[in-house]
Amino acid sequence: MSFLFGKKATAHALAEVLEDGRAMMTRELGKGKYSNYAGAEPMLEIAVRVQPENAAPFEAKMKAGLTHCNLLIPGVRVRVQYEPTKNQHVTLDDPLPAILERNPQLIKKPKTLE
Repeated sequence: MSFLFGKKATAHALAEVLEDGRAMMTRELGKGKYSNYAGAEPMLEIAVRVQPENAAPFEAKMKAGLTHCNLLIPGVRVRVQYEPTKNQHVTLDDPLPAILERNPQLIKKPKTLE
């Protein structure tokens, strides 16, 4: 019996974004193929430092959809999912509201009239 198609073990951890996802998004959207694009959401690979609870931190490329990239600037902390045996396979596992809640520096405060 083969376990080739079994479910892979995954883990979750917090990670710190190391690259500017906004700049990557801008470059990607500048390509001509997106002028009338109607396909699946493009995925970008952004460098992160993953900080597992019971293991040493490691750096990897995180796959994230284009809709999240506007919030992914250096220093932002996000929740990721990865395979403990293959640290290179890291994906973003955080909804937009959770990213904003964890990173209050992303929320612009309204100017007060004085």
